[in-house]
Amino acid sequence: MKRTIVAFILVLGFVIFYPLNILAQTAPDKKAEGEVIEVINQWGKLWNENNPSALLAMYHPDAKIMHGWGNQKGTASKKEYEGILPQRIIANPSLGLNISKVEVQGEKATVVADLKTKGGVTRTTFEMIKENEKWLITAFKY
Repeated sequence: MKRTIVAFILVLGFVIFYPLNILAQTAPDKKAEGEVIEVINQWGKLWNENNPSALLAMYHPDAKIMHGWGNQKGTASKKEYEGILPQRIIANPSLGLNISKVEVQGEKATVVADLKTKGGVTRTTFEMIKENEKWLITAFKY
């Protein structure tokens, strides 16, 4: 009888507390989401201020940055993008951002946004990592 009661208590504890553990692990980190949104909004602001050096500072040293259209589309390293970014800003001196999705998992984040330029609206994905208490863009793709 004691074994049955102990087994019942163990099963009951598992049934009650295991879902709470799962919820705690998957609950959105609102603080981190807010930080990530702030970084992406700052990225848009710096673009509209035509500030390539400040924009480049937002990218991780190993970032992969998509650029170009159609047959000219490619991916550049941060170093390569230094020479490309000023031309991109000249081509699209202002843009609008509409963030539609933010996912944060620990020190990594993905942000999906509609990027509005004079050429239209493009669904854009920013991948990010938090290093030394700072969120940096590791990938920009569309």
